[in-house]
Amino acid sequence: MPIRFILIFLLWILSLSAIADTLSVRDTEPLPADKGKLREAAFHYLYQGNTALARKYGQRLLELGELQNDRAYGQLYGHLILGLANTESKWSTEGYTHLETARALATQHHNHEVLMLVLNGFGNYAMFAYDDVYTAISYYFQALEEAKYTDNRRQYAMILSNISGAYFMRNDFSGLVYAEEAVDIAHKIKEPIPLFYGTMNTALYYLASDSLRPARMAIEAVCQMHTTQGFGTKSDICLLQAMLHAKCGETDKAYELYAQAMENFPTASASTITIVYLEYARLLRADNRVKNAIEVLEYALGHVDDSGMPIHKRRLLKELALCYREAGQTGKALECTLEYMGYQDRLFDEVRERATQEARIKHDIYSREQQISEQQLVILKNRYRTAVLSGILVVVFVALGLICFFYRKKIRLYNAIVSQNRECLHREKMLLAQMEKMRQGGQASVALTNKLNDLMARFTTLMIEEQLFTDPSLTVSSMADRLGTNRTYLSKAINETTGKSFTQLVNEYRIRQAIVEISDLAANKPLKQIAAEVGFSSLSTFYACFQSGTGMTPACYRSQLKGM
Repeated sequence: MPIRFILIFLLWILSLSAIADTLSVRDTEPLPADKGKLREAAFHYLYQGNTALARKYGQRLLELGELQNDRAYGQLYGHLILGLANTESKWSTEGYTHLETARALATQHHNHEVLMLVLNGFGNYAMFAYDDVYTAISYYFQALEEAKYTDNRRQYAMILSNISGAYFMRNDFSGLVYAEEAVDIAHKIKEPIPLFYGTMNTALYYLASDSLRPARMAIEAVCQMHTTQGFGTKSDICLLQAMLHAKCGETDKAYELYAQAMENFPTASASTITIVYLEYARLLRADNRVKNAIEVLEYALGHVDDSGMPIHKRRLLKELALCYREAGQTGKALECTLEYMGYQDRLFDEVRERATQEARIKHDIYSREQQISEQQLVILKNRYRTAVLSGILVVVFVALGLICFFYRKKIRLYNAIVSQNRECLHREKMLLAQMEKMRQGGQASVALTNKLNDLMARFTTLMIEEQLFTDPSLTVSSMADRLGTNRTYLSKAINETTGKSFTQLVNEYRIRQAIVEISDLAANKPLKQIAAEVGFSSLSTFYACFQSGTGMTPACYRSQLKGM
């Protein structure tokens, strides 16, 4: 296949990739309002490699967290997901800020799971965004310690896989141990994702060391997991297969597989795209097609600069310098070598500059978190003061209500007592007046007196002087016999004179006497005894009549008297 046609085809593929990425972000399907579902979906897309949708769900989760002031979950995982999703994108600096914010929140809320993911994310940033392998390894080992602390075997295996990849970038074959350990752990816990990436790394190590048989087995396992479970991209699979065929001397098949890998660039990561260019160029150089290799490498370097992902750039420059030398272009080879050395020096300076920038970001985030903490403290203090004042007001209102209740109750008691006393005085005056008339007028006067008044006067005399009401068996008939009249006439006389029935009037006398007995606090007779002495055969009837007449129970009446 002509190299120029391949390059034109690649440009078309990359433009389709940008369009597809834009369309995925414009997905009009409404996002859920459940933060748990948003988090789950975002991590799902992260593991699938769909960073555009992961950013979309992460942004929604962050917005909900800020709206609900949920710093321990919504904001924490929102910043984490946005940070992880921006690792291999043009928003790497913004993503780093998200990760640093997530680290501050995770530290504040003692969330070691998030701290582990944040440190792993920092390692990815150092690797992919800054081509800083040594810093990446340092972060990965810190994340490994957090994975041990949380006993998260799945993430432990994932981080081991990342460490092995970083060692591979250094051409350090001791990283194979970490890849094999990741595969072993993934097998034991039956976790397919770390198993896939760990197996990919072991395949790369085997290929680099020309261990073709184990490399073939590892690649077959990777292809099986890609086919059945959808892990990785088609470009990743084609890259491994092409490298294997190149090692086996099957050049035509290798070219075919590299072309397939390039056709699937829209779904590939930036690092995969760069390494495909690199390995494809190596195959061309080995096949004595140095000029074609130079064109591929120059295009690859342009792609690296455009994408902002410098990973593998040093390897591209080194390979290009070798191609220039073999092509006899000594000047360009020297120029490329100098650029390689300058890139190394610039990378060192950038590491120091980045350390300063990271320190500034940490300081800014720390200052913002301090301000938020102070504001929250002020809010809590205000809420506490409000709660205390509200409690005091409630207590005051309850106290005033109780005072008003008891005051009204006492006033009602006083009114009842006064009313009873007035009625008693009124009846006593009537009785005294009747008795005085009887004494002054004699029998003749009695004959002339109104029979009704005379009957009531004698009735009152019997009630007051002889206290007939104390007899529980007293009836209107027995009283009528005692007064020398009939029950009908007596009932009529009582009703016309007092407006009450015989029973009501008798019970009034009984309640009057009960009040007298209860008022004798020195005697302190039991209420049951008082009820029997004043003529009530039933204690419940006594209580009902007493409360009806005074507005309170006998016990309450006595209690009020004691408190007066």
